[in-house]
Amino acid sequence: MNKTINRKTLAALALCPSLLAGCATQQGNDQLMGAGGGAVGGAALGCLTGFIAGGNASSCGTGAAIGAATGAVVGWGAVKLSQYQASQVRTTTDDQKMYGLTKPVDTTQVKIRKGSSTPRTVKPGESVNVATDYSLMLPSKMSSAQVTETWTLEKDGKTLAELPQKSLDRASGGWNADAVIPVPKNADLGTYVIQHKVQAGTSYDTDESTFVVAK
Repeated sequence: MNKTINRKTLAALALCPSLLAGCATQQGNDQLMGAGGGAVGGAALGCLTGFIAGGNASSCGTGAAIGAATGAVVGWGAVKLSQYQASQVRTTTDDQKMYGLTKPVDTTQVKIRKGSSTPRTVKPGESVNVATDYSLMLPSKMSSAQVTETWTLEKDGKTLAELPQKSLDRASGGWNADAVIPVPKNADLGTYVIQHKVQAGTSYDTDESTFVVAK
């Protein structure tokens, strides 16, 4: 057995306590700090991993960059929906008149009329209201059906967070579901995409909306 401990390993072990302590603290702060906080913890662990693997400062830097990107995703993942509410905004008759639905349906069907994110531009630390307006069409013998509403947050083609879905019984007609998403104080600037999805049985529909985080 090789009992020799080289300088690289000793240095890494010396770094571990402070990094782990930082991570422990970070877990408590992710909910408040969001992407920025996650990036800090990710960068620290990435630096340690890179240093152990490469044994030099450049390896630490490479690992930190990768860890920061991963940590940012984790930070957004800690964001939760708040102020969720859903209400029927159109009766079955009103919905049919508005969208020209004259024929009865044999199976449950859903159709998103509009997915939106407001305001269009927000600053880090502010909030975005996401809303999904949709129609639920039911066979004449059904009074209600279970509907699942979901929102997915994306940026640059990557999924940042699968927000908690809501599943409740709905009567036929037009519905609007909305909620507030807090934007982390250190969120990356740029355009974010909200994927809206509504499903009832085997029928589902999707839409997307965008908002911009800017200084």
